[in-house]
Amino acid sequence: MELNGIIERLVLGCRILAEQDIIDAYGHLSARAPDRDDCFVISRGMSPALVTADDFVVMDFQGNVVAGDGFPNTEWPIHACVYRARPDVGGVLHSHSMWSRVWGLSPVKLRGVLMGQAADWNAGLPIYRDAGLIRNLERGDRVAETLGNGSAMLLRGHGDVVADGDVARTVMRSITLKQNAEVLHAVLAHGQPDYWTPEEAQGWKEPMGGALGGAAGAALANRALEYYEARVNGRLRRLLQPD
Repeated sequence: MELNGIIERLVLGCRILAEQDIIDAYGHLSARAPDRDDCFVISRGMSPALVTADDFVVMDFQGNVVAGDGFPNTEWPIHACVYRARPDVGGVLHSHSMWSRVWGLSPVKLRGVLMGQAADWNAGLPIYRDAGLIRNLERGDRVAETLGNGSAMLLRGHGDVVADGDVARTVMRSITLKQNAEVLHAVLAHGQPDYWTPEEAQGWKEPMGGALGGAAGAALANRALEYYEARVNGRLRRLLQPD
C-alpha cells in the first residue's frame, strides 16, 4: 500500500476508534512506513479523533520528522521501539481506553476469554508498571520488552499498547481488547470465571490463527473494518432506518 493509502486507512482507523470510545483527545495510531523499515507514519500532536489526511508525518526511529509538517506526539517512542523490536508489526495503537485503565490497576489479570483472544491472552496481559509518560527511547524499549511477542499490553494507570500486522488488524484487535475486558468484568460480577485451560485455549488457536494469516487474515480484518466504517459514516444507520 502506498503512503496516501496508509494515511487514509489511519484516518479511518482513528474515526472508528473514536466512535468506539477507545481514543478521544489523546492517544495515537500509527503504521509502518511503506518501503522504509526504519520509519513510521503517525499523526501530529493533536486529538486523533479529529485527524485528516494532512495531519500525518513520517518519523524515523530516532524521532526525526522526515516528511510532513507538524510537531509529533511526545510519546512517539512507543511506536518507534515496537516497530524496531517487531519486524512483524505494521500497526501500533496507544490509547487511554477506560477499560484498559481499569484492568491495568486491577488485582485481577485481564485474560483472554473470547474466541481468538482465548489463546492469545490466556495467561493474562502483561503490564508496564513504571510511572510517567513514554517520552524517550529507554522507556520505549521497556514498553516493547513488556509487549514481547504479544499483541497487547497494559500501562498501569495509563492505558494500553496494541500491535498487529497492519492498521486494520490493529484497530480490530483494540476493539476486541475492549470487548474482552467488558465481558470479563461482567462475568466477575457473577463469581469466578470459567477460564479456558491452556489446552482448551489451543482449540481456538488453530481456527482463528489460520484465518488471521496472509490474504485470509487481511480479508477478515477488512470485513470488520467495513462494518465499523459503515457505523461512522452513517451508512449502517441509513440501512437500518431507510427514509
